[in-house]
Amino acid sequence: MGKISRRDAGKILLIGSTGLLAESRQALGATKTKSSPQSSTQRTSPATGMGARADNKNSKAEWSDVFVAEGPEPTISYRTGWVVYEESLINGQFVGRGWNGAGYINYYDARIIPGEHRMPEAFRLEIDGQLLLTDWKWGGLKKTSSADGSTHVTVTLINEVRPVTVVVHTKLDGTAILTRWLEVTNTSKQPAALATVSPWSGVMRKNDDWQEHLKGTDLPLYSIGYFENTTWGHEGNFQWHDMPHARYNVDGRYRRDRYRHPIFMLRNNATGEFFIGQLAWTGGYSFGFDLNTELKGNAAALTFSAGLDAPAPMRVIAPGETVTTPEMHLGLVYGGLDDAVQSMHTHLRRSVLAPAARGRRVWIESGIGPEIEITTEEVENAIDEAAEIGAEVFFIDASWYAAPHSSWWTTVGDWDENLQRFPKGLKYFRERTHAAGMLWGLWMDAERVGDASRLAKEHPDWLAMNYNGKREMGGLLDLTKPEVAKWMEDQITSVIEKNQLDFFRLDFNTDLTRGIKTMHNGYVENGYWRYYEAQYAVYERLRARFPKVIFENCAGGGGRTDIGIMRRFNHTDVTDWQIAPRSFSITNGMTMALPPETVDRLLGGQNGQSAADYDFQSRLLLFLIPKAGFLYPRGAKPNPLFMARTKHWISIYKSFVRPFIETSRIYHHTPEVSGVEPQGWGVLELDSEDRARGICGLFQLAAPTKPEYRLRMRGLDVSKRYKVTFDNLGQTSIVDGFILMEQGIVVRLPGALTSELLLFEAV
Repeated sequence: MGKISRRDAGKILLIGSTGLLAESRQALGATKTKSSPQSSTQRTSPATGMGARADNKNSKAEWSDVFVAEGPEPTISYRTGWVVYEESLINGQFVGRGWNGAGYINYYDARIIPGEHRMPEAFRLEIDGQLLLTDWKWGGLKKTSSADGSTHVTVTLINEVRPVTVVVHTKLDGTAILTRWLEVTNTSKQPAALATVSPWSGVMRKNDDWQEHLKGTDLPLYSIGYFENTTWGHEGNFQWHDMPHARYNVDGRYRRDRYRHPIFMLRNNATGEFFIGQLAWTGGYSFGFDLNTELKGNAAALTFSAGLDAPAPMRVIAPGETVTTPEMHLGLVYGGLDDAVQSMHTHLRRSVLAPAARGRRVWIESGIGPEIEITTEEVENAIDEAAEIGAEVFFIDASWYAAPHSSWWTTVGDWDENLQRFPKGLKYFRERTHAAGMLWGLWMDAERVGDASRLAKEHPDWLAMNYNGKREMGGLLDLTKPEVAKWMEDQITSVIEKNQLDFFRLDFNTDLTRGIKTMHNGYVENGYWRYYEAQYAVYERLRARFPKVIFENCAGGGGRTDIGIMRRFNHTDVTDWQIAPRSFSITNGMTMALPPETVDRLLGGQNGQSAADYDFQSRLLLFLIPKAGFLYPRGAKPNPLFMARTKHWISIYKSFVRPFIETSRIYHHTPEVSGVEPQGWGVLELDSEDRARGICGLFQLAAPTKPEYRLRMRGLDVSKRYKVTFDNLGQTSIVDGFILMEQGIVVRLPGALTSELLLFEAV
């Protein structure tokens, strides 16, 4: 890295990974069940987490197992890394029996006793007005193990009251996180209306004498953490809340707006269990919790459910039809937020995320969008700027299909290049981009149709219908209709092939609000489920057809960042709000939910340049995937200081950060920051898996009152020595890892919206 002179801005289970479990004994009635799409997940690079002790073990956790205690009331113990989760079929009820994060099967005591709890069932399913809590009959257990240490278990349950069969899928990948989904089959000769489904529920923990554990403190028994805001521009604002002794719900995309990522963290302040969960679902969702502190013997128990949320019925199941629910990803660690986040990131990398395109997940992007009137000359200038700073992808955002001086959103759906806007056509830009050594891409808002488009006039019946009977949902295409989904897929295929795209950027500037009103078998059905089932399938086919194309997700910012859609895309924008200091809290929070190498942020554009020191904004991009644009106007002489500093941080990213980011560990020193426009210090740390290098960004947010921060690194090695580079000064020092980890160093930043970047490299 070259040194750039700077002002003095800062100072310093049995089934195991070793073989297949012996077949279920005949008494358990093992049966074969058909595979689900979730069971064939592709994996990416090796993971770094360590199960329930993600940061304390030196070897990878690549072991999983299931133990079945046979009998008239079979009990299943799912084991992955250090985590054990148990379930039983008792008196016709399939119930959760508790969790253990220390590796123990509770085979002689300590299991949850279902009769002590009002809602112990391990999933919730309501069909034709009946909540199917009881009358389940064992249909068998099947399991498969893989050489990579993963185990897939299916339990078949047959209801003796309703003609319904449920196959409960559980996947264990050796991390602290388990994956759960259901297959629901209507075995009757009549349609069945599914009103409610939670693929996972039950009692998470029972605490005896919990008040004694917390005596002398003001701590609640449980703290729950999630993203506070659901509206545009406030993504990732993580906050802890006291869990009341009552019911508590966290909702999104139906009862609340769509910009809250479906994740929760749950901390038991008495006995240390730390749960983390994500729902892989892009439609309406709800996480429900009920803390009952009035059990016998001064005991307390927390019950939860995680599932889909929409006006009922969510799905009308035809006779003989099987529907598959979204996955719930839930796990347990002993430790803190960093341990939970790293365990989740390890799991997502191993079992969820789509494989990287072109052998790399992280590319430095640049582009031009409708913030200005896009012309041939403006695109030429933007390509030259991108090439000058070392960008690797260049794309044209909204309006490439629209007539000059028109509103870009009015003609979305007509996906042909507009030769009035670009007389030389898009081929000219592609060739210029490739000649500059960059990949070439275009934007589409593929699920939306503008009022002035040809499609809106030719097929008004293709627009989604609201519950008021009107087709006015922001031009949303009704993908619940197979012919509409096929048309959209054909349009995307045409744009990719005709324009020879290397990079495809999907936007979503509308909303399903309450969901789509559809009709099936005489029922008014909510369309969320069918819509996203169709949308997911489209992108699975497109990715298979175009394996070299980089697929980027966006949704008016962070409107669709869940791991359901992220299974189908390489990475995602997480916000359209780039202005400091909120830009820190968004980066801070969203890198808890998603691994850093899947998260995009923008420098330049969307008013991000209107506040903060340049380094404050640019350094945030080192912790995820960088995107930069609008560096200087066409015809203006570039500022050499600005361009040198831009090339400096891009050089750091390419040479120092990118080699380890795909297996990195991220540490959130300040997980909660106060206020919508946060105040105080914000600190992020990113380290390599082998602890040989890392970076730390320290950000002074709004209204500073403490000019100094003592930094103790968390992801280095106490036995190593490190060359520490202070980027503001361009100076280095050799420091023992023990000092950096245990005693710390003091960084001084007296001014608001300033920052320091520290680089650590073992010597």
